[in-house]
Amino acid sequence: MHAKPNPARPARTDRTRPDERSGAHQQPGAVAAPAHPRPGLLLGVLIYCGLVIAVIGTLGTPLIPLIADAQHVSLSDAQWLLTLTLLTGAASTPLIGRLGDGPHRRTVLLAGLGTVAVGSLLSATANGFTQLLVGRGLMGVGVGLMPLALAIARDLLPPRQLAAGIGALSITVATGAGLGYPLSGLIAESFDYHAGFWVAAVLTAAAMAAVLAVVPGRASTRAARGPVDLVGALLFAAGLSPLLVALSEGESWGWTSPRVLALFGAGIVCLAGWVMLELHSTHPLVELKYLAARPVLIADVCAVLAGFGMFNAMTLINRLAQAPTSTGYGFGASPAVLGLVILPLAVGTVLASRWSRWLGPRTGGGRGLLLVGLAAVALAEFGLAVRHDHLVELGGATFLFGVGIGLAFAAMPGLIIGSVPPHETGSATSFNQVLRTAGGSVGSALGAAMLAAHTPAGATEPSNGGYTAAFGIAGGVCVLAMLTALALPSSPRAGEPQVPAARPAELATLQEEAADSAASGLVMAQDVEP
Repeated sequence: MHAKPNPARPARTDRTRPDERSGAHQQPGAVAAPAHPRPGLLLGVLIYCGLVIAVIGTLGTPLIPLIADAQHVSLSDAQWLLTLTLLTGAASTPLIGRLGDGPHRRTVLLAGLGTVAVGSLLSATANGFTQLLVGRGLMGVGVGLMPLALAIARDLLPPRQLAAGIGALSITVATGAGLGYPLSGLIAESFDYHAGFWVAAVLTAAAMAAVLAVVPGRASTRAARGPVDLVGALLFAAGLSPLLVALSEGESWGWTSPRVLALFGAGIVCLAGWVMLELHSTHPLVELKYLAARPVLIADVCAVLAGFGMFNAMTLINRLAQAPTSTGYGFGASPAVLGLVILPLAVGTVLASRWSRWLGPRTGGGRGLLLVGLAAVALAEFGLAVRHDHLVELGGATFLFGVGIGLAFAAMPGLIIGSVPPHETGSATSFNQVLRTAGGSVGSALGAAMLAAHTPAGATEPSNGGYTAAFGIAGGVCVLAMLTALALPSSPRAGEPQVPAARPAELATLQEEAADSAASGLVMAQDVEP
């Protein structure tokens, strides 16, 4: 007896992707791209790019006091070097994601890295504060490049390596942050601040060379999806930017000041207009209908809350470690010592990436990973609320943060990628990145506000109770994220992604790809009712 071939499901081969075999995901005019001949090398290059982007993103934090002193500006003015980076990154991320949802992902990735390199060179050679601002603003474009790396991995990695690759890429943001602080601290203590930006330029140039050498020119099987929604991109930036500025400057300007209220109002109006435009656009910047799928929606909500917890904790630990010993609770840590305190974050995320492969199938897939990760972050924050009397305790908490954020961030892209068509990968994951950044801005602002509220009149440092309250609130937000994650199905098997009923062939191919990952034991959480 010979099995009768199924004409709807062509025979599988080892070297081609599911969408190439069936053509189900390919749009008219798409060019099939085989799996990369050296997938391990490809993944290594993409991970390196992610680490470089994350390291550069955190590079400026310990350098702010040095720059303020060298440029003769106030600390609040120097803080704009970070605020502007955040603004340009968040505002450009959806546009970069959409530009990368076509056949030219490598070109867009190289252009983004080139922009970061130019910004690094401008900052490294700056003699004035204005040039520094422009350089840091250009470096912020790097924030939007990780979704491109995820999209390239989805198209070019073999099915049995896809889940592990996506998980490894997903934690590079946190790992890079853990590496960036020690590097910045060493530079701050040993060299002029310009050295940090020279290092960033060299690292970015190496990333561009690696991408040129390893990533194929047509790194996607997707055809272009029509004209880019530039109006939507501008309207999104016009809505998000005032909100982030208001959150960043609310403490210094006053939360009820006319400027802050006007920024909040303008941002809300512009974002409401952007939503209406996207819903009626033929070629939207972000396909909002896919965001309604349960795994995507929950991943996005958890991204906001997890971003809140992570950035809030890093802000508080940064200030606590460097607070003067005269406060009775501070450690007076130098930038180099602060970097060592935060270094366990990188160790924790790397271990989390390995553990996630074992934990995923045993804890309910993406749902379980998300719950375990958020629980670890909540435990660390509640622990710091109870006790933060030694640097070792801060280091232990950052390690736990790394484990928790690593597990949670590894789960989120899997939930999204398993629930949207491949040609929406860059757009959907970039939107998740924006929400994570927005949550981080809220977390940092609320943490600073809590410390300010516990600062006695005439004092420059808050009371110890301010840190206790701020850590406790951050832990409560993580518990809220855990309750949100409970709405996910608990099956450890990658289930049927929710796609529109008009795409039955697309659904069949995604189910086939999910079965490949489950068979290899590298399960991505895509479990959603069709």
